Amino acid sequence: MIYFYLKKNGCSHEDAEDIVQESYTKFIAYSSGVPSDKALSYIFTISMNEFKKLLRKQGKERSISIDDDNFWNNFANDQDTEMSVLTIEMNHEIAFVLNRIQEIFKQLLLLKYELELSYKEIALLLGIKEETVRTYLFRARKEFQKKWRELHE
Repeated sequence: MIYFYLKKNGCSHEDAEDIVQESYTKFIAYSSGVPSDKALSYIFTISMNEFKKLLRKQGKERSISIDDDNFWNNFANDQDTEMSVLTIEMNHEIAFVLNRIQEIFKQLLLLKYELELSYKEIALLLGIKEETVRTYLFRARKEFQKKWRELHE
């Protein structure tokens, strides 16, 4: 689950695997003080910190390689070019708005709508109450809508 979350946030396959492995290694090394019901949220927190460290190290730069499968798939697909451009623009706008809201709201929206996790699964992953997840997701949706309207006015 953590691996897929990292991938959705733009982490490469190799980096995501390394981060998950490093997180579990750190958990094993320092797990004596962590209650068993908080283990998953502890590992998730370690993973997010490792990912942020990786982004800082890389300078948040992303490059497209002509050896990348996605690069060639864009040329090979039969989809309408106009539709492809509109989809890319929409994705950029969504990413822009997500980057303008609080980090916890961004994480919750991605967990709920990209990874399609239930409230219960999100609560377990983050180590918070299910009702808190519902409340924060409501606030996150409202904040996203507000920023989206500001962008399009």
